[in-house]
Amino acid sequence: MPRGGQNRKPRQAKIIQGTFRKDRNPGREAMPSLMLQVPKPPAGMNRWARRLWKQLAEELVEQDLLTTVDLSTMELCCSAYGMYQEAKDAIFHPRDPKTGKRSRRGLAEYLRERNSQTMPEMIAMKSGWQLYKTYMAEFGLSPASRNRINLPAKKEEGQSPMEKLLNEV
Repeated sequence: MPRGGQNRKPRQAKIIQGTFRKDRNPGREAMPSLMLQVPKPPAGMNRWARRLWKQLAEELVEQDLLTTVDLSTMELCCSAYGMYQEAKDAIFHPRDPKTGKRSRRGLAEYLRERNSQTMPEMIAMKSGWQLYKTYMAEFGLSPASRNRINLPAKKEEGQSPMEKLLNEV
């Protein structure tokens, strides 16, 4: 286990961040294949999770950051966001028990006579938000984690070596 209880970073993340040292890494490390197309969202996701899946998958495929083995982690990330949004919706737009329709009451009205620290909706919302933040950092998509990544320049297709040389000048 690494010092300080931190998880190990994959080789590609170390190379991108400029902290890779050959003497501290295994000789062979798994290199999963990159996703070439945006995958469809898994079944069973709510609307917020599906929307986030489409946005993230498109961006990660474009940046060559999404691999085939990352799909389950991305599903967990999007599901955590969906859970957060559902709990938030339950708090800010609760259903009226008599009619079953969404109430227009405000948050203060909903929280009246309730302890916000023990409300299941509030606990679910906080839990979903924490999970979402964790997974976003895993993919390098939070502002702090994005700041530590220096992506290599994309390979330009269709240019001859002479054109590349002339464009550099």
